[in-house]
Amino acid sequence: MVCALCLAFVRVQAQDSRTITGRVLDELSGAAMAGVSVLLYSRDSALMAGALTDADGIFSLKTNRAGEAFIALSSLGYAPQRFDFSLSGSSRSIIHTDILLRRADVALAEVEVLARRRPMVYKLDRKVIEASGYTAAAGGTAVDVLEQTPSVRVDADGDITFRGSAGFKVYVDGKPAAVEGSAALRQIPAGQIENIEILSTPSAKNEADGVVGIINVNTRKQATGGWSGMLNATGSTVASRSVDFLTAYKSGNMRWQTSGEASRRYLVSDFDQLKRIHAGDTLATTTRATGERKSFTDLYALRSGLDWYRGKTTWSTALESRYRVRNRGGYLHYEDAYPSRTTGKDTSVAYDGHDYVRLHDLTLRGDLGFERRFADNGHSLAGSLFAFYEHDAMEFFYTDLFDASGSRAQGHRAWEYEYRFTAQGNLDYVLPFNSKAGKLEAGYYFFTYTEDGDYKVDFYNPSLGVFERRNDLYNKFVFRRDIHALYAMLSNTHSRLTYQLGLRGELTHRTLENSEAWAQHVWDKLDLFPSAHLACELSESSRLKLGYSRRITQPQLFYMEPYVVYVDYYTAQCGNPKIRPEYTNAIELTYSKALVEHSAAATLFYRQRSDKIERVRVPFHTGVTLDSMANVGSDYATGAEGDVNLLLARWWSMSLSGSLFYYMIDNEYKVDDDAQSLNWQLALNNSWEVAKNTRVRLDSYYVGPSVSTQGRVSEFFYLNLSVRQLLLSRRLAATLNVRDVLSSAKYVDAKTGMSLDSKTVIYPASPLFTLSLSYTFNNFRQQAREGRVNHDLFEGTNR
Repeated sequence: MVCALCLAFVRVQAQDSRTITGRVLDELSGAAMAGVSVLLYSRDSALMAGALTDADGIFSLKTNRAGEAFIALSSLGYAPQRFDFSLSGSSRSIIHTDILLRRADVALAEVEVLARRRPMVYKLDRKVIEASGYTAAAGGTAVDVLEQTPSVRVDADGDITFRGSAGFKVYVDGKPAAVEGSAALRQIPAGQIENIEILSTPSAKNEADGVVGIINVNTRKQATGGWSGMLNATGSTVASRSVDFLTAYKSGNMRWQTSGEASRRYLVSDFDQLKRIHAGDTLATTTRATGERKSFTDLYALRSGLDWYRGKTTWSTALESRYRVRNRGGYLHYEDAYPSRTTGKDTSVAYDGHDYVRLHDLTLRGDLGFERRFADNGHSLAGSLFAFYEHDAMEFFYTDLFDASGSRAQGHRAWEYEYRFTAQGNLDYVLPFNSKAGKLEAGYYFFTYTEDGDYKVDFYNPSLGVFERRNDLYNKFVFRRDIHALYAMLSNTHSRLTYQLGLRGELTHRTLENSEAWAQHVWDKLDLFPSAHLACELSESSRLKLGYSRRITQPQLFYMEPYVVYVDYYTAQCGNPKIRPEYTNAIELTYSKALVEHSAAATLFYRQRSDKIERVRVPFHTGVTLDSMANVGSDYATGAEGDVNLLLARWWSMSLSGSLFYYMIDNEYKVDDDAQSLNWQLALNNSWEVAKNTRVRLDSYYVGPSVSTQGRVSEFFYLNLSVRQLLLSRRLAATLNVRDVLSSAKYVDAKTGMSLDSKTVIYPASPLFTLSLSYTFNNFRQQAREGRVNHDLFEGTNR
């Protein structure tokens, strides 16, 4: 139906439509320039159309008007260009040969740019979030920027879900991140982000792993010559602090860039949890835990990269080292109640507990890449290779339980030592045809991951008063996953219609060698992953696009580790070696409308997932529960999301975004027949320029209830306030953020089933005050940023 509507619309307007296309290159290096602004004006300077160049430097503008016109090209750090021409001729297609942009001679610091970027741009297979449009992320990370996006939800541990799923891959500048999922996003300072791309229906060119798609974070890069850089520092009332920097040098056909970070980020919450374990219809034990939970992550990172342009070939290399420590724990008071075997009455006992988890690893990474342009029409061959080694990765688990007299009653110590190696490479070939409008793409991809580790545990012996090694629980494991893939894609444009078709084949080999014979296995599987995208230009400012993609989520090793670890004395965790991958089919239909000062977009989506992987909680032994991973069945998400961005006055901008989707789980672990929910969330953001260099922003969020496999997470609401002041000729930005101003945020998670009831309530430390300072020098312009915004308010949600 969508195709029929688009075709009918095209037939009506095709006769009067004119297309202006071209390609933009760097004058010195000859490299294609992405993100160049190309605007089409009439002779009287009335704006008729606009576009940004794509990754190949190509732009395309369409108009139904006639007469004299000109296009204006501009890019940060380059001299603007203007080309005049006539739209009155008989030709319906106007092609500009390669346009060369010259670097500006005037230092950018001398120019004040007041234009606003649209906070969100919709392209054929992705949504692009401009970090500069979300000024409430100062002092934060990529998570803070993504919090502004419809259908994104962050739980109490700062872990992201998108449309109900956490299965996404994270890339940085088009390369896989060193760690997975939310952990990768929390390591990227918001001040170094240019934009974030969300590919919810990725094309066949992208690796198939990630059930809800790919999040690619593009960092800021220097375009002009000479030295430039930025320095950011942050501190908060819960003792979070961070310092990060970015410096670059560009000269001739070479660009060098170095960045680093040293940070400690805290989450502090008051914790209250009630667990009831049943034996048939009889209540066996009741345990209540109350107290403060705290987590913090230390990160020290240094990265340096070099790009070198020689003729039509670009070479790139980078080295990176990261040391990360994540600490999580708390001091909790436990009250146990259980029926007495002699009197039949409840017997109560109280304990004080201390639990602590420490995870640390040192990562060394190297990247190599090249791109060879055979012609200026996009004919190219590109390749990349990266490898990283995680040395001496260690996870330490510590629990103690003390009775009323202060004597240790129970306790355990556990160590998991690991060494990890990852490598990935790809080769991509692009063959244009049909005057640059169409292209054929094909490529090869490989991935390998190996982890070698062992697990040791000591338990406290109350009768002897010492910790004893449990050799029967010792576990030695070696895990390996290899993937080889081939893909092919065809894309073309006919008048107002653009299409892209692709097919990817992946061969996966997985082995797990283990001390436990029952846990050993070998997995071999060949999968096909098709993708399809169709876009129709309804007018010069509106677009309709349809996308489909099939995806997979490969289970990570910690899902499969077959030994028990204790998060606290009453909560144990164990992996499932027989876990299977998830498979997902996703369809999206998006309408977007862009005006000179305003924009709006709406998306309808449907996602079906089979062999859904989720954590399931069951009784383990007296008063203790066990969390494990399971393929719980299938789930379905159907709904809509949208955003509206308005410039109400020169000094007042407002954005409204929200999502509404029906979510259903069909599996054996559901509590009753009502394993479904209507999920919705709403964000209203107002920004006021109260003075020339002063901005105030108020953000309000309502996150609706959601269903899980065994229960339901309640809704919550909170407000954030931020004030930003620019100083020292706009080179220094000082931002004060107040998060959860009304102290209204509260996380409530109720689980029922499998002879177990539990309810967890978490109150974050609030209001939380954060002060951020950001200084730029030479050619780096100050990126507008304003307060830290995300929903990662709570600590302890995995209890």
